[in-house]
Amino acid sequence: MTRETHEKGGHIFALLALPSLYNNYLIDYNFTYKIILLFIYAYFASLGSLVPDIDMKGSYISKKFLLVHKIFGKKLRHRGFTHSFLFMGILTYFAELTLTYTDNNIVFICLFSGLITGTLSHICLDLFTKEGVELLYPISVNFSVLPIKTSSKLEKNICKVLHLLVVFLLGYRFYLFI
Repeated sequence: MTRETHEKGGHIFALLALPSLYNNYLIDYNFTYKIILLFIYAYFASLGSLVPDIDMKGSYISKKFLLVHKIFGKKLRHRGFTHSFLFMGILTYFAELTLTYTDNNIVFICLFSGLITGTLSHICLDLFTKEGVELLYPISVNFSVLPIKTSSKLEKNICKVLHLLVVFLLGYRFYLFI
């Protein structure tokens, strides 16, 4: 999938997970602080939707975080470790560790909620590609649900549908928020 499709997927997953974050953590904060926290959540959901492609030279995320790509990305096979349950587990563990040491700081809760949600959306979307993903890394078996080719006309149409879903969900969440 392309960057645009992954970002749209990250936004959809974030909007679907938003009620849980809001009801469990944000409900007692004042309006202005809620808006700031929601922007942090949305930003990191968008960033997280691109993180798994840090293993691919030339991807948007590897260009933005060149040092991280040089340290980790060059050693990893694309759609391997960063697209696996193992990676999600390590990311979640790191989040829990950070939250423990920051006494469950609300900023870090929003940051990691967005990052994990976005990363999960990326992996789920790549399951629909012809290449698939190595969910059970280090076992090199690719899982694929549909044979959608990246950058194909079908994927571009899917991206348009995802965009409409983002607009609908954003409007719906905004309506409920007010």
